[in-house]
Amino acid sequence: MRPPTTRIGALALAGVLGLTACSFGTDDRAGSGGDGATTLRVANPTPVVSLNPFAANSADQPTLTVVQEVFETLVVRDDGRIAPKLAESWTNPDPLTWQFVLRSDVTFADGTPMTSADAKASLQALIDGKGPLAGLWATVDEIRTPDERTLTIHTKSQLGTVLSNLTLLWIAPAAKVADSAFFDAPYGTGPFKVSSFTAGQAVSLVRNEKYRGEQPTLAGISYRYIPEVSGRVTALANNEIDVTWGLPPDQLTGLRGNGDLTVTSFPTYANYYIWFNSSRKPFTDARVRQAMWHAVDFAKISKSLFDQAGAPATGPLPAAIFGSASQNPYAYDPAKARQLLTEAGYPNGFSTTMMWSSGCCTNGNSFADAMISDWAKVGIVVKPQELERATWLDKLLKLDWDSTMTTGSTVTGDADFTLARLYLSTAKRNGYANPELDRILLAARAELDQDKRAALYAQAGKIVWDDAVGIFPLDLNGNVVLRKGVEGFTPTPNDLPDFAGVSLR
Repeated sequence: MRPPTTRIGALALAGVLGLTACSFGTDDRAGSGGDGATTLRVANPTPVVSLNPFAANSADQPTLTVVQEVFETLVVRDDGRIAPKLAESWTNPDPLTWQFVLRSDVTFADGTPMTSADAKASLQALIDGKGPLAGLWATVDEIRTPDERTLTIHTKSQLGTVLSNLTLLWIAPAAKVADSAFFDAPYGTGPFKVSSFTAGQAVSLVRNEKYRGEQPTLAGISYRYIPEVSGRVTALANNEIDVTWGLPPDQLTGLRGNGDLTVTSFPTYANYYIWFNSSRKPFTDARVRQAMWHAVDFAKISKSLFDQAGAPATGPLPAAIFGSASQNPYAYDPAKARQLLTEAGYPNGFSTTMMWSSGCCTNGNSFADAMISDWAKVGIVVKPQELERATWLDKLLKLDWDSTMTTGSTVTGDADFTLARLYLSTAKRNGYANPELDRILLAARAELDQDKRAALYAQAGKIVWDDAVGIFPLDLNGNVVLRKGVEGFTPTPNDLPDFAGVSLR
């Protein structure tokens, strides 16, 4: 079986000491290849604080955006289906065993051949790192390497998500994976390797001359963090960068009229949501949570704030995700909201808070203001709490909040990544605990028949939606803005811009 050429990456805060940052003058497009090749200048909207994909940042979008150019995975999701990458085939000898045959023509950027020992060490590092992805592998019992090309994963119970989970397992050299210093300038089997990294500021990649596949046209990729939207727009206009993404809709409208730029928008696996802390009154009562949803005119808000930024959600997961299913919509109905509040014992409403992290979301502050205004009309007084990301994350994980607004992405394209990771009672992520939901999610995770898995996740999504564990107003579109001359860019629904196939003219 021949691996496809499509490269699809996968989607916390941790810092590492870096090396020298790269500059971004207009001459950088000359690159360093000496053969007419150039360096792509990228402005990322969120800081890259780590290049270690095995610990706290294993699900962090900025980390994975860079990592996908350096490391590769055993399998990828290609047009919705799992396809081979570093593994050329796999089998299930029995329901608790997955056996992978690895490619024989793969070397790391230092020339060392990749073997099953590297795959084993990488999976063990992800599990031992106890980061946000470790729980996906909780049932792993043993990892074996019968020979240099064979990797065998044994689980304690059936695990139907092995293949989708593997789309987020990056293969690094076994001899380096436990060395934190390695991730200051890591290399893998991918088309690029890291030449310099300053945490939170800049990353510079150069071409991996030992890459087995077609060599990139680019000599390198230089990323730098520009926090302000206005700064990124100015950098585009002044020819200081070639590409950026994640701009708000009001900025895209103006950029579409610039002949030197191309604006590309596309559906993603990401969505906007507002969670309620179901372990804290008054949100222990589903009727209160449902009232919060009925009280807001999301159609009006969406038209005003999110033109071309997304589409109204029809479930807790975007439609393109395996296991998603459309649910009955919540109508804007203030009278229904007041009725539910009265039934729950809050006829005069109540006071509460909603937190979010600075810069977390497209038009986040305006969105919060609009919701707070509508809630006030039914007697619910919501105090806004905009927090620094580190503070927000700390409070989130400690369940020290009433409600929270954020965005998230099901980066594997599989419902388990979001539904089981976040809504199982044992996850303790939003205070919601439902034994029936637990039963369905665990059955879905264990099921090897993919059609049966999809049906179970549809049931789970209905429970999350009907019980209003959160409000899910919008499935998000991604956007990338490219300067004239950037060619070959193909968007991916995980919203991790991949530049390996890009060229500059």
